[in-house]
Amino acid sequence: MPAQLPSGPPSADHMPAGISVSHYERGVKRWSIFSSSMSRLYLTAFLAFLCAVATASTQLTGQHHPPPPTKHCTVQKNRNGADDSANILKAFTDCATNSIITFLPTNYSAFTPITLAGLNNVVIHLNGNLVLPNNITKVQQEINVTTNQPSTYATPWFYFHGNNVQLIGSTDFEWGRFYGFGNHWWDLGVRTLRPQLATFNVTNGLMRNLKVIKPVAWGWNLPGTNLRVENHYVDAKPDNGTRWNTVSFPFNTVGINISGENITVDGYYGHNGDDCISVINGARNVFATNGFCGFSSHGLSIGSLGSKGSFQTVQGVVFKNWTMDGAVYGARFKSWTGGNGFADNVTWEDITLVDVSTAIFLTQNYFDQSLGPPPNTTSNSSTHISNFHYKNFKGSLNANWTDGTCITPVCWNFVQGGDATQSIIFDLYPGTALNISVGKMAVHPFEKPAKDTTVICDPATLVPGEQATLGFNCTRGPYVPTRIV
Repeated sequence: MPAQLPSGPPSADHMPAGISVSHYERGVKRWSIFSSSMSRLYLTAFLAFLCAVATASTQLTGQHHPPPPTKHCTVQKNRNGADDSANILKAFTDCATNSIITFLPTNYSAFTPITLAGLNNVVIHLNGNLVLPNNITKVQQEINVTTNQPSTYATPWFYFHGNNVQLIGSTDFEWGRFYGFGNHWWDLGVRTLRPQLATFNVTNGLMRNLKVIKPVAWGWNLPGTNLRVENHYVDAKPDNGTRWNTVSFPFNTVGINISGENITVDGYYGHNGDDCISVINGARNVFATNGFCGFSSHGLSIGSLGSKGSFQTVQGVVFKNWTMDGAVYGARFKSWTGGNGFADNVTWEDITLVDVSTAIFLTQNYFDQSLGPPPNTTSNSSTHISNFHYKNFKGSLNANWTDGTCITPVCWNFVQGGDATQSIIFDLYPGTALNISVGKMAVHPFEKPAKDTTVICDPATLVPGEQATLGFNCTRGPYVPTRIV
């Protein structure tokens, strides 16, 4: 059952499992500081970035003016904790066009997967919380029969579809939440029939001030066009707080999956056990800025791309002004041996590292550890990468190599010779990476000086002439910066 509606700061009895009052208070403080700090420092750069993309992207800059809403619906709350899914669906059906839909400041029981489609010029005010079932079997049964459209990795519990849709959470940290009770799943190591929290398949959309609390696995999926996400919060940290337990680890708790076009994320704060932001096949023109990734995040990631030989692409991505605290990676790219397609024009810039295992990790030889050790492949193809730029990384590495996701004797992120001193690991497929550069690296190993920082890079895999523009000496040894010519 969801928590009772608190009249003020919640007591310990009113907090969802795994969240203490002190945790809440720290979260409120961080949310307040975080929200107020989401300035428009990079707005000018962002607008310049959009000028280079398709004409449709101009709608993100305020040149698109939908008509004002003419109708208002309030989502009714059932008594006694009964399922509110029918009430939610009714409000969205009655107010599907030119409308405002308001959730009251209470806990709504969303016990059935919901598709909210056909929306046009709708503003949704999530002043309450949406609470999934806390019974694992119930969720599995529902996700097994739902007709919600699957995403890349799983089927979402909530599916939004339409044009000119704004989903706005409360500015009060207590409200605008999605409760997934994922900690129940993690503690038991259940990884079958897991839902993705939500898909926002919208053209011209806004998501603001949403808080995801203990998702079962994947968070938000963004396959839409012309989207903006602001002040997004994710708590996918296990109750026991450890990153080493292979049973209770929060597997696949990606914060945001992006596969759409012309998408901005401005403001992200999260603790999770997978990528904070994962930019996947089909993504174009993505700008993600002003974020914090904690616990055991797997970084700011592109991919994976090219699974099972598929042709997949990503183009035009910027990650700027992020802090990675305790993450396995800062910046990561992953594609499969034997894949096709390309990733082009990707920049990671102004990245602060706090006890991160590896600052920059680039592999074109990714594999699925659940299927066994890395395959012996005779493939002569790989996803091509070009115009990757890493700028201004600073901070410290972690003494530990990985986390609770290592469930096989050969860990999924194993690299021969890796010893937690590497600021850069390039695991390239020969001749398929062009115009890669690294500049302004100020990274040091755990409790060691910067001079002890090393890299893993095989010069035999570089395209001829690539060393001159790389920015460091491609070798298996000390990190030595070089002038980019």
